[in-house]
Amino acid sequence: MKLSILMISLFSSLTLFATTALANSDNLNNTPLPSPGDDANFLKLSTGENLSKLRVRGRGLSLTRGGGGTFSKKREASFSKLYDEGKNTPEAPFQWVVMNLDTGKILDQSKSANMKMFGASVSKIFVGAAYVHTQEGKVDQKHLQKLANMLVVSSNPAWLQLQKDIGNGNANEGRKTIHAFTQSMGYERTRGFQNYLKTEHNEEIHGNELTAKELAAFLYDTYWQKYAGAEVMWKLMHTLRTGGSKANKYLPSNLYLGGKTGTYSGSTVDPETGADHFPNGKKYSVQVRHQVVVFNYKGTQYALALLTNKASNEHVSLLAAGLFNKIIKKEHS
Repeated sequence: MKLSILMISLFSSLTLFATTALANSDNLNNTPLPSPGDDANFLKLSTGENLSKLRVRGRGLSLTRGGGGTFSKKREASFSKLYDEGKNTPEAPFQWVVMNLDTGKILDQSKSANMKMFGASVSKIFVGAAYVHTQEGKVDQKHLQKLANMLVVSSNPAWLQLQKDIGNGNANEGRKTIHAFTQSMGYERTRGFQNYLKTEHNEEIHGNELTAKELAAFLYDTYWQKYAGAEVMWKLMHTLRTGGSKANKYLPSNLYLGGKTGTYSGSTVDPETGADHFPNGKKYSVQVRHQVVVFNYKGTQYALALLTNKASNEHVSLLAAGLFNKIIKKEHS
């Protein structure tokens, strides 16, 4: 039996399933992590491992920068249309949050920024975070490689294996632990696990459901090391290779960028209702293009959480550059 997503609150006990697997929060650092521009040894972990020595698809890891593409007047006009739709239309297919990570203040957000959308590969950041947290930030070389594969080039096999590893060889136990982690962090609407979580009553809860607002909160918590192992996630996210045609495209080339992308076109269920068909009877489907981005601009750390449906990579590019120009640059003018 598959539960309606609106009924998930009836199973809040899920947050207790894997509590014993989670790290002791009394040992957290709770200080902000550096940006690449402020740390010449950024890719070296405090535990001694140098992430630049990892190789993914035959290449060593390196820092990611903005693409520096021209944000023309025509593109600015296209952004303005997207912005107006997202600000004024309930449940628009374009949702975002712009956050100052130093203060936690939301500088701008779409009208329905806490609306759930199918997360695609962006949800991998929650699998990664749950893994490093359960290991209390002490990650062996084998699992550093898996995390790099999953975050840098969005490897699906690494994603599935890490979820299974979190559950000590059992994927569903991994889902329970991931859900326990996100709930303990306060991301109430986030379903960061892959596929369906089977409860002790044999019901099923659909995973891979995210909101822009809770993604921004996660980036804030990562920056401030609110969970064990956040440093590993923060630094690996700055070696992302899949954002070149999305958010990175028009952002300035002197910005170091971190984050995660997501792309999926196909059938799923409505994250808000659990329905697997549209009201007209057609099978429910999405065309999502997402990206979360972090960067330091003029000494301040920022985050963009960008979720789009019925969209292309260019929509993400336009939102990222448009919000950077309209909101973030304005803060420093």
